[in-house]
Amino acid sequence: MLRIERVSHAYGEIVSLRDVSLDLEAGEILCLLGPSGCGKTTLLRIVAGLETDYDGAIVFDGEDIRPVPVHRRGFGLMFQDFALFPHLSTADNIAYGLKRLGLNRREIGEKVQSLLQRVGLEDFDERDVASLSGGQKQRVALARSLAPNPRLLMLDEPLGSLDAQLRDQLALELRQIIKSAGLSAIYVTHDRREAYAVADRIAVMNIGSVRQHGSPRQVYRRPSCAFVARFLGLQNVYSTSDRRITSLLSRAGGGNWRIGSSILIHPAGIRHNGGQTNDAIPTELTLEAAVFRGERYDLTATTDSGLPLSFDLSELPVNVGEKLTVHILPDAIIPLDD
Repeated sequence: MLRIERVSHAYGEIVSLRDVSLDLEAGEILCLLGPSGCGKTTLLRIVAGLETDYDGAIVFDGEDIRPVPVHRRGFGLMFQDFALFPHLSTADNIAYGLKRLGLNRREIGEKVQSLLQRVGLEDFDERDVASLSGGQKQRVALARSLAPNPRLLMLDEPLGSLDAQLRDQLALELRQIIKSAGLSAIYVTHDRREAYAVADRIAVMNIGSVRQHGSPRQVYRRPSCAFVARFLGLQNVYSTSDRRITSLLSRAGGGNWRIGSSILIHPAGIRHNGGQTNDAIPTELTLEAAVFRGERYDLTATTDSGLPLSFDLSELPVNVGEKLTVHILPDAIIPLDD
């Protein structure tokens, strides 16, 4: 459906994208995930047609769309600030794009009511948008983006101005609404939790390049490089030249690790109970810190050699300062590119 082929872009001497290639299948949600300034919004603007000075190609349904102006691409855009018209009602904001399509009043009214129902705002049609909460404004902006039946929906940090709890709730709602509409979408965010909740596939970007892409589970379980692992919040990343990890790797049959490369010990493979398989590596730790997170404890502990390990458990097995033994599954020791 959509192919991004070796796209590069620069603002003067500053390179913002470097040879980026990605694809999007019909009905799929692709999330561009990365820190501020990594190039994800620039890539979105190029697909939308808002940036036209780039190398490479954007191909939609087999057509290179570089010469197609923004208003003829049939793409829907939704931004962090919602860009609603404050002088118009909720219904009139949603109807704005429909009027430009030449629909009659009855058709517009039926479409607006259908969209209000889809986003859960059935009784808000006459409400002044200035009186709406942040979450309600987000739903109005989404309904307005859906109104013209876009061929592709693009969302740039759509939940960025909302608090964390509301973001978690609305991320799930956004995915459900996009999927129920049968749309394909590109979703930009810097929040990994948001990406996990919304995306079918994630492309993790840094300094203008895609460092890894795959399903949320694939990217989280098997990060390809140290940057991706750390950006996803996986803290147990070490250089194999660090002597504190040498004994652990040797017990894992790790004599072939590349000196100078990085290793991730994935927290999902650190078990206190239930991990005592024949090939699991028993490791004695001293518990340094424990933070209660509701149903889990975030733990920080150190080996006898001083190697810190972060992981989580459903129960606190010992007190801070005491010893505990964990088992590290061999599959949790993941070599990383630098």
